[in-house]
Formats: sequence, C-alpha cells, structure tokens
Amino acid sequence: MRPAPLLIFGLFWAGSLAAQSGTFTGPVEAYTFDAPTGSLRAVFGFAGAASFGPMLRDRLEFASVAPLQNYSIGFERGQCLLISGLGSSTLTTRSLTGVEIRPDGIAWSGDGSLAILYSFGGNWLQTISGLPSAPTVGARVNGSTLGGMLASVAADAHGKQIAVGVIGDAGGDPGAVYQSSDGQNFTGLKQVAKPIALTFSIAAGSSAATTLYVLDGSVPQVVAINMSSHGYQTIPLTGFANPVAIQAVETSQNSQQLYVAAASMLRILDIASQQIVADVALSFKATGLNQFGSNSFVVASRIQAASPLWLFTSSPQPGAYFVPAVQVTSPNRRRAEIFGGAR
Repeated sequence: MRPAPLLIFGLFWAGSLAAQSGTFTGPVEAYTFDAPTGSLRAVFGFAGAASFGPMLRDRLEFASVAPLQNYSIGFERGQCLLISGLGSSTLTTRSLTGVEIRPDGIAWSGDGSLAILYSFGGNWLQTISGLPSAPTVGARVNGSTLGGMLASVAADAHGKQIAVGVIGDAGGDPGAVYQSSDGQNFTGLKQVAKPIALTFSIAAGSSAATTLYVLDGSVPQVVAINMSSHGYQTIPLTGFANPVAIQAVETSQNSQQLYVAAASMLRILDIASQQIVADVALSFKATGLNQFGSNSFVVASRIQAASPLWLFTSSPQPGAYFVPAVQVTSPNRRRAEIFGGAR
C-alpha cells in the first residue's frame, strides 16, 4: 500500500505572537507542559491552525497533564505538585507527599484518575490514584523485583488495570509483561522479548479493558493479549522498522484501530481485519504516541527552544502537523513587547 501523503500545517508567526500575548482566542485543543520554557500552556486552535498560549504556570522542572483534563502533576524544586484549574481564573496547587524522586515520565489512565510515575533509567514506578480530588500516593516499586529493567508502562481507561513491560537482564532472561490492579502486586501475563510499548483497549459495551496490545520491538510485531483468558495472537508489522510507540484508538464508526509509530512513519491498522489502513510518512523523528486532544496525539515533544510540538490526527485525513515554537523571553521584555517601551 502506498504511503499516505504527509500533512504538515502551522500558523503564521504573527498568529503565534498573538497567542503568546494573550490576545488569541479560539478553542483549546489541550494543555501541555512545554519543557524548553518550563511552563504549562494551552494549545489553541485545531489541526492546521494551532498555537501555544501564554504561560499558565512556569518555573517547573517537569510536568505532565492528564489527558483531556485541566490538571497536571508537576515538579518544582524537587517537590511533587498537583496543579489544577488550568485555563480557569483560579489556579490551585497542592503538594503531594510520598513522591521523593522526580520521574522521567508519567503514564495516565484514559480518564486521568490514575498516574503512573516511572523512570526507566532508575528502574522504578510509582502510582498516584484518586486524582484529582483524593490523590493517594503508592509505594515506589523497583523493576528488579520483576526480574529486569522496566521498558514500558500503561494504564487502562479507568485506572483499574496497570501493565508493565520488562526487558530481561544481560544474563539472557526473557522479557515479559506483567499486570496489576493496585500498582504494588504484579502477576505475569506473557513472555515478550522486547515489550517497548503498551496500550489497553475496551470493547464496545464493556467498562473494563478487554485487550492489552504489546509492541515487541525485537521482531517487530504486536502481541494482543486477552485480559480475561490471557490468550493471545500476534499481529506482524511487515515492512515496518524500528517502532517506538503504540496506541489503541476507537473510531467514530465504533471500530478500533492501532496506531504504531516509528522514527519516520506512522502506521494505522484495523484491529478486526489486521489490515493496513494507512502508512503515513513523517519528516521528523517520532518519539512517542500519547493522547493530546480529543482526536490528536503527541508524536514528538518539544525538547529544544527552536523545535515545534508535533501532533498527529486522523481527521480530516491522517497526517501530522506542528505547533510553532514559542519564543523564550524574560517577563520584563515580554511586557515591553506587548505594551511598548524600552527594549
């Protein structure tokens, strides 16, 4: 199947400046942590016309926003914070005790009620449940207790099931996938050589996760594990090299698709037929595949100040678009640019 054409969009620079000065109005796609500026911001607009809004909270070392929500877990001077009310007139901050180490990343349940803090380098994970109204911090779990190094983590839509992928040690132990209902006690699901990414899906009419999809980077292939019977089937990724992330997506036709991202391509698979819906070439290096807006996913976060934020959407047709980089200026200079005065 021929790759679908890449769709690359962005705003003119003037629109970006308007959004930064607070004069831009429009729909909020989602809220995000912008690493180069250490701030939480809204992304306004839609595919083809999106821009960063002004800082809502700055001076953060790291943060992650719950999908489709207005609250975030952030770190300031090593302290873990629950930051709520993004986009409202009142921003509230609450300290979360029990989190002693800043994670490399955070994986969320679909409804934002559960956050899994993790460090692949440090080989640990820690859950925060009951978000946002009654957060409960679980004990930190060392990946070595599961027989190797953490390689992937995921939660289902309602935070009832957690999955962890572990790669065996240098002694040759095989990789494996584990499940847990409390983030503390884990049972084995299946041996998978290199489980580099995980995603849950829920069948129509069900409230619990029915299938866990495991991206096996050693072949590559996807292993679909039935959460009730623990039976499985494999979905080959023919002609697909170096995958990095996976996401199960429910379409408007009540069918389900798998998005699989590689460094320079994103593949859309129909789950029922296992047929390729589209191969979309990417002109940038994809690093992940995380829920952003209602119909968009982050495929490459902003790491450097000059870099854009890259998003992917399937509507109106599959394609990637960028949110232009924001300028990093001091507050005094920013006020001068907006209101006039000495530079």
